[in-house]
Amino acid sequence: MTPMTYSAYAASAAREDLPQDRILVMLYEGAIKFIHLAVRGIDEKRPALKGEYISKILAILTELSAALDMERGGEIAENLAALYDYMVRRLTEANIKNDTAALREVETLIVSLKEGFAEASRIRRQSSVRQPEKPRESCGVCVAI
Repeated sequence: MTPMTYSAYAASAAREDLPQDRILVMLYEGAIKFIHLAVRGIDEKRPALKGEYISKILAILTELSAALDMERGGEIAENLAALYDYMVRRLTEANIKNDTAALREVETLIVSLKEGFAEASRIRRQSSVRQPEKPRESCGVCVAI
């Protein structure tokens, strides 16, 4: 996955009219899938497979971090940036040490973020059904398209 990953998802979302929060969840889902494949690479003693998928996870985290709106997102955006940075360090350790526990730790963090954003999105959609529709705008901590 190249640094253009987010751009590809954004372009796809524009064609399909996907909301930004759905793109975010899709990125988290991709990272989770790649963690499973990286673990398989370690378990099967296939360093190229492990390295390929850890690189993809790192690319996703880099894109997510770069997409944070630090001004509008405030403390939440700062905390997410710190968490993404921590996950990058753990992935680097996992790659160097063939540490599946570090990969599983990152998976737990990403799953938690995915579930939190999915729930927030669900709540937001429900509340928008009850109120007149407003124009879409960035949530500040999600992604800026």
